[in-house]
Amino acid sequence: MLPVVNYVLNLLRNKEKTKMKVISKTHVGMVRNNNEDSLLVREPYLFAVADGMGGYSAGEIASRETLKAFELATHQLRHGGECAPEVVLATAFDRANYHTYKMAHNNEAFKGMGTTLTALYLPGDKTAYAAHVGDSRLYLYRNNTLSQITKDHSYVAGLLAEGKITDNEAFNHPKKNMLLQALGVEESIQTDIIHFALEQGDVLLLCSDGLSDMLQDVEIAHILEKVDFEEAAKDLLEQSLDNGGKDNISLIMIAIEEDE
Repeated sequence: MLPVVNYVLNLLRNKEKTKMKVISKTHVGMVRNNNEDSLLVREPYLFAVADGMGGYSAGEIASRETLKAFELATHQLRHGGECAPEVVLATAFDRANYHTYKMAHNNEAFKGMGTTLTALYLPGDKTAYAAHVGDSRLYLYRNNTLSQITKDHSYVAGLLAEGKITDNEAFNHPKKNMLLQALGVEESIQTDIIHFALEQGDVLLLCSDGLSDMLQDVEIAHILEKVDFEEAAKDLLEQSLDNGGKDNISLIMIAIEEDE
C-alpha cells in the first residue's frame, strides 16, 4: 500500500499581524493499513491533532467526527464572542466528547471507539491556548530547548510523574499506550487547559504518538535545530518512519516569526 502523506505549507498573518509559518504532515506508517489520525488546520487560528482507536474503521471515524464536532463548537473563537478562550475550548471538548460517545454507544460497529485530541488556539496577541485529552502532544521549542507542554493521560506517564520509572524506561515501556482517558469512551472527560506566552522564534509542534513513540525528545530537539523549517518537518516524519513507523504519524508545526 502506498503511503498517505498530506502536506500544507503557508505563510500566515492572523488578525493581530502575528506572522507565522505552518506545515502539516500525516502518514499511515509502516505497519498499519489505514490512517486513524485526523488533523485540523484552520488558518490562522486553530489547530488540532486527533488519534483514533477502535476496530476496523472505527478509529478513523472517531478522530474525524470528533474534530468536526470540536470545530463546530469553537465557532466563537474564529468569529468573535464574549466567552474566554479557555471556556470555549473546554466546552468544545465536552461537546466533541459527547458527540463521539453517542456514536459509539448507538452503533454496535463503533463500540469501543475513541480518540485523543490536542488542540491549539492562537488569538494573535503573542499568547497560546492549548486543550488536551489523551497522549497526542504539544511541544514548544524555544532557545534550543524542547519542552512538552501537555501531559500524557496514560498509565506510564503516571509512573513517570511519581518517579517510579525514568524517561528512558517510559519511552520503552510495553504499556506506554495504555490511556487513562480519551474522547468518546466515557460520558464525561477532564480536559487540560493550558495558557502560555509566545516569543519570536518559537516553534510549536502538535503530534500524534506515532511520532513521539518513535522519536525521543532529544531526537526531536536535534531535528528542530535545523534552520530550514520545511526540512525539519520532513525529517521528523522520515526519521519516525526510519525508526519503525509502527503507528500512523501526524504533525503540525508552527513557527512564530517577527511581526511586521
